[in-house]
Amino acid sequence: MGLGLVLVAWYWAGNELMRRRAHRLALWSKRVIDPLGGRQTIRWLGGQAFRIEVEGAQAPFRSLALTGLVESWDVPVVWAWNRLHGRRDMVLMQASLRQQPMWGLEVFRAGTLLTGDARLFARHEGWAEAPLGDLAVAAPGDTPRRLASELVDLIGFERPRLVRLAVRRQDQHLTLALNVADPTTLEASAVSRLAVLLADRVSAS
Repeated sequence: MGLGLVLVAWYWAGNELMRRRAHRLALWSKRVIDPLGGRQTIRWLGGQAFRIEVEGAQAPFRSLALTGLVESWDVPVVWAWNRLHGRRDMVLMQASLRQQPMWGLEVFRAGTLLTGDARLFARHEGWAEAPLGDLAVAAPGDTPRRLASELVDLIGFERPRLVRLAVRRQDQHLTLALNVADPTTLEASAVSRLAVLLADRVSAS
């Protein structure tokens, strides 16, 4: 009975914490999007996830979407598993650019939430996987691998936050996923500038 009471209390407290963290992350994400222009809409996907969509964004973007997902705190076993696998609060930015990229590529951190999707896409495209320091890269040749390295260099000191960086020739041309466990330690304006830098470099490839 005592264990049951502990689990119920954990569940209640975890849900309240997730709600507060999701609200904080949504406000931070809006500050990331604001400098990029366009008309914004936000949809809540349950209590721990949201999606901000932007139409008519400033160049080099055509449209943007930013999805925020808060780490699960309501079930102890799930929370412990996430911690062991480096899962934290995360934002996923996807952008359609005005200029189609010449190359596609995948950069990802092994063992994270998006590793499976990145590897599945790379295998479908027939791209070989290779190490890139603490990350992995999959691309169709040496030139896009060099581009991947340049893009990661642009991320600079925020590299440990990187979960996935993908470039596509169609649909969502640029994908950037970052761990943001504490938004107060990462300036929203810095992420806005980073998104523009990555988009400009991808468009020029």
